[in-house]
Parts: sequence; structure tokens; C-alpha cells
Amino acid sequence: MNKYLLCVCTLFSAHGMSQSLNAESEMYVGVDTYEASLIIGYGGIESPLVGAKHFSSVLLPHFAYYGDRWYFDDFSLGYSLYQDKSIYIDLVTTFNEDGFFFELDGVDKLFTTSAIRDTSRPNRPRPSEQATVKRSLSYEGGIAFGYAAKDWGVEFTTLHDISGVHNSFENKLIAYHVQSLYAGVLTLETGATYKSRDLITYYYRLTPHETVTKAPLNLPNEHAINYHIKLEYQYPISQRYHVTFGISNTWIDNDLSDTAMFDRSRYISGFTGILIKF
Repeated sequence: MNKYLLCVCTLFSAHGMSQSLNAESEMYVGVDTYEASLIIGYGGIESPLVGAKHFSSVLLPHFAYYGDRWYFDDFSLGYSLYQDKSIYIDLVTTFNEDGFFFELDGVDKLFTTSAIRDTSRPNRPRPSEQATVKRSLSYEGGIAFGYAAKDWGVEFTTLHDISGVHNSFENKLIAYHVQSLYAGVLTLETGATYKSRDLITYYYRLTPHETVTKAPLNLPNEHAINYHIKLEYQYPISQRYHVTFGISNTWIDNDLSDTAMFDRSRYISGFTGILIKF
């Protein structure tokens, strides 16, 4: 699969650009249910990394299947351990989103020497050879605990690297509210993601061959916590066609965004267009 298609599907899915928002009467997905849709419009994801290009797309495909126990949603796989009308416990696997920032177009040309120099020698000439920053995608597995009421819910997920890339973990906590608005469905979500030190060290600490600076490239002592807020709205034109809009804003942990790899303290992702259900 083209890595950019995988990036856009997974990152927009990770940032909650949902294509399957349902009215309150349809919030529970039936067994043996397939979902396939395509958004035609425009969207993008800002990269918070130094020198990296932002990513945009005019297509956002989605495919999911929900069985009696097993289910998959784009590139996430899950198994239901327990579920009643309100509480659920799932085993889940999914991609870690940090790795995708290094896969998006332009990140493979992220030359750290263009922005990182000894601060005590600002006139130091740029070296003739520039270092490239490369990181690998990681796939994570863990367990999700959730509570879903009629129009709101909370979910806690703990995920550990099962691909052997950084062998670390992250925890996610989200809360959401769903309501009808002008014949459409509005969803508001807030959340926080705890990233362990080994995870952020792998992705965001520069190695000696990636920089010419002699200054220590410190990271937060223990961990990083990112916060986000998302807004989504779907308005049905017909049973098959919907107008959809989604935007997400993520605030990066201050101790992390102040390091050499970042040039901003937050990033935005969003997508708007016509959703076609198949």
C-alpha cells in the first residue's frame, strides 16, 4: 500500500476524523456489519517537526467490519472481552501516530543542521553534509476500557509497542459528547495522551550523527503529555451522501515542544467534504 494513503487513513483516524458518526438512535453497531465510505473534499495535517512539510489530501477512505467479537477499523484491530449496553473492555492494536510524522512527504528531507547549531557561535558556517532524521513506524497493542451512555462516553486505553521499534508505551484518555444539531450530528471530544520517556526518546532525541551541535539535546526527565480537542459534524443530504466537517487541535507537552525537533507547540488536522457511503 502506498505509504501516503496509509498515513492519511491512519492519522485522520487517530485524530478522530470519524466517517461513521451516527444519530443517537443508531449509536450501537450491529454484529456482522461492514462500513465502507469515501470522503471527497480537502483536509490536511500540520507537522510540528522542524523543516517538515505539512500533508494534505483530497480523498479519505474508510473501511471497517464489526463481528461478534473481532472487529477492525481501517488499520486498527480489536477483540471484545466484555460488553454490555454501557461498559466495554477490548483488546486493541493500532499504529503509533508519532512515527507517521517521519513518513509524511518532506520529513525525509528534515535536515537538522539547518536549524540546530551551537548557540554560542551563531555565525558558524553550515556544514557541507546535512544529516537526515529517520524513524520507524511502530505498531502497538493493549487494552481499552470504556463507558458509553446515550450521548456521551469516556475511554481509557493503554498501548505497548509490539513491533520492537521502541519497546515502550503510551496511555490515552478521551471523553466525548454527541448531540443532534440542525438535522445533523455534532461530536465534541477532549483528551490527553501520556507518552513514556522511552517512546519520546526514540522519536525525538537527536543522535550524534544527526546534528553538529555540541549542546546537550535534553528531553523531559520522565514523560510527555499531549492534550487535544476535536469537533466533528455530519449533515445528511440523503441516506448515502453526507456533508462532513472535522477539525482537531493538539497541544504538545511544553517540555517536548521546546526541544530541537519541534518548531511549534501545537498542530491542527482537519477534513471537510462530501461523504459517500457504500
